[in-house]
Amino acid sequence: MAASFELFAACQPGLEFLLSRELQALGAEPRSLPGGVAFQGDAALVMRAGLWLGTASHVMLRLGQFPCRALGELQRKAAQLPWRTWLRGSVPLDVRATTKASRIYHTDAAAERVGNAIAEALGTVPPVARPGDEQVARVHVRFRDDVCTLSLDSTGTPLHRRGYRLEGAKAPLREDLAHALVLASGWQPGTALLDPFCGSGTIAIEAAGLALGLAPGRLRPAPLQHLALFDQTAWRAAQALPAPTTAPAPIHAGDRDAGAIAAARANAERAGVADAIEFHEVAIAAQPWLQPGAAPERGALVTNPPFGLRVQKGDRLLPLYQTLGHRAARLGASWRVAILAHDVRLARRTGLMLQAAFTTRHGGLAVTALCGTAEARPARQTPAPDAGE
Repeated sequence: MAASFELFAACQPGLEFLLSRELQALGAEPRSLPGGVAFQGDAALVMRAGLWLGTASHVMLRLGQFPCRALGELQRKAAQLPWRTWLRGSVPLDVRATTKASRIYHTDAAAERVGNAIAEALGTVPPVARPGDEQVARVHVRFRDDVCTLSLDSTGTPLHRRGYRLEGAKAPLREDLAHALVLASGWQPGTALLDPFCGSGTIAIEAAGLALGLAPGRLRPAPLQHLALFDQTAWRAAQALPAPTTAPAPIHAGDRDAGAIAAARANAERAGVADAIEFHEVAIAAQPWLQPGAAPERGALVTNPPFGLRVQKGDRLLPLYQTLGHRAARLGASWRVAILAHDVRLARRTGLMLQAAFTTRHGGLAVTALCGTAEARPARQTPAPDAGE
């Protein structure tokens, strides 16, 4: 029987419910925790998760947990773990530690002792990880209340780094956050999607990947490839997961900045989805689908408009948000809308019927995904005066 691990898929705070749904679709039994989702599985499930999860940033294998109050005790207990089962002595090693409310408080010393324990167990000293190394075995040492937890990162790079976004634009949106916004919008593959502030194209590219049934991790090296746990047969099986049967839907992405559109096109080419996206170098008022009667019958407007703090001043953005709301309302109730907003009050000025789906962090700022239908909120009614007035 294949070895089973305690696993933890980490994500941006607020995305746990979306990540839990993704793990359920992969056959896991997830348990949401702050900052991620815990689940159990073997190496094959780890590979599926590393390839197919769109909202996760890391998938960690919990290797061991034990009480510990001294550095000598840490090295002794860590050396007893079956590191040969997990690691390859030729792969560079990076050990990092964090501590809180524990007698072991020196993080560098804790990392050094675990590194010594690994070398003892392997019978060789692994190379030290250096910047630019393509494969690195990353071991995380976490102390909380004198309890040590050892974990191993299943991938060499964070999962939100898809590998296609080499061209940037102003205030680029992380790939995992773009994926989460598409999922939270209620958009269904097979229907239209519009991003009128596309920037480097991340939202449209993530949606196109979903529509085409492409794995978010398709451009990265295989999960566990840098570890002794890698299994080629299980990897081929992970890549062969069935894709959605819906036909690709029209996806439009627009931006008034010519450089942003050029970057978005180049990113879409690298992602293998350029044929699924139609790019337009236009301001929102000239966006083709936002003209009267021009949009497909059903779809979703999913976008990350300028926040004000990072691109323009917020007091200049009110007309832009009002235009967005006025044009989006033309799409009607058969369309969904999702806006990523730093200033929720500014986003409310669109006049659309939106509710908060999640709140997380982006570029050091708190941001909220506001989702709903493409309908204007009913105007407030002024009470009629009493007859006697």
